[in-house]
Order: sequence, then C-alpha cells, then structure tokens
Amino acid sequence: MFKRRQVQPVDHVRKPFFTSGGRPKNRFRVPLPEMKAAQMGNHGPGLKTFREIESSGRWGSLHHAHFDWWMFPIDDGSRQEFNVFKEDVEELKADQEYLSNYRDAVRLALKAWGWDVDAAQMYQPQEKGMGWTNWDVRLAKICRSLWLFEQADYLDSVQKFARVIKPNGGFRYAGINLDEILYMRLPHEGTKSPPSPHASDDNQTV
Repeated sequence: MFKRRQVQPVDHVRKPFFTSGGRPKNRFRVPLPEMKAAQMGNHGPGLKTFREIESSGRWGSLHHAHFDWWMFPIDDGSRQEFNVFKEDVEELKADQEYLSNYRDAVRLALKAWGWDVDAAQMYQPQEKGMGWTNWDVRLAKICRSLWLFEQADYLDSVQKFARVIKPNGGFRYAGINLDEILYMRLPHEGTKSPPSPHASDDNQTV
C-alpha cells in the first residue's frame, strides 16, 4: 500500500544559486531583451496583464494565471531559460526598467492576495476577488526571488505576510517543505544555511 512521504521540518535555507555548480551565469538563460519582453507578457501573462487586472478589479483572474518563471526568476525553476545565477541577477538589477517592473509585479501579485507590500499590511477593506489562495509554491518563489535579487524591503514585507497567513509555518508543495521562506535573511551570509539532511527534497524544481 502506498505510504505518503512525511514532510520533514525545515529550519534552514538552501544557499543562493545552489544549482549553479559554481558557474556565475546561467548559459541557458534567454538574453536581457527577451527577459524584459517576457516580463511584459510575450510568453504568457505579464505585467501588462497584471496592470489591466488592477484597473478592472478582476483579481480572481490573476490567481489562476501561470507566470512565475519569468516574472519572479529563481535559481532552480523548472523553466531553465528563465533561471538566474549571480551574474544574471546583477545584469537584471542593473537595468532600471527591468527592476522597477519586477518590483511592480511583486506589488500586484501580493495585492491580489490582499496584501499591501509597501505598507506591509492587509488591504482594508479588500476588493472582490482578493485573498489568499493557498498557492504556497507561488509565495515561495516570490520570496526566494526577492532574496536572490536582494530586495530587502519587499522580502521583509512578504515574509510578514507569510507569518500572517500561516503563523506556525506549514508551507508545502507536493510533499516538499517550503518553510525556508521564513528563514531567509539579507545579506545572504546572515542566513542559516547548513547542509540539509534531506537533500533529495531540497533539490526538486517547481
């Protein structure tokens, strides 16, 4: 009889760019112009769609869209062409238009969940369609992306949101414990990152 794998507790964070193998840049990543085009929507829902949703108030439609890979790049996503290592992040952060749009995308994604990322508190009253959707993996990707991009103010705010919705942790995706989002600190050297005793769980991509 199939026995569901037990989710192990997590009190550490995978090191930044842990999948890079020491390489400073992801050689499979699309060029900057394509990263910016994807951010605006040429690979699927992008910032243009986000802003249209904000204008129309149709927050529910954002909850069902798929866009995390190009909107909130991380180091271990399942779409390798959008994954980022250290020099990729530096390149993207150096482009002021990209960085401004990146932060606006975070603002709007959190707004759909009812969270004011700038004020670090819930919107009151909330508009129709706003609210937490139990999409733990999206929240985890946003947190890790903000951590890799060293956006301290937004990372602090999104972590506060995480503690509001799940004060005791328990973030999950397909049996993977995502509670590392509660332990990320900046600078990266200040984050607790010992070797994981559950490496097979840690290295799965989403």
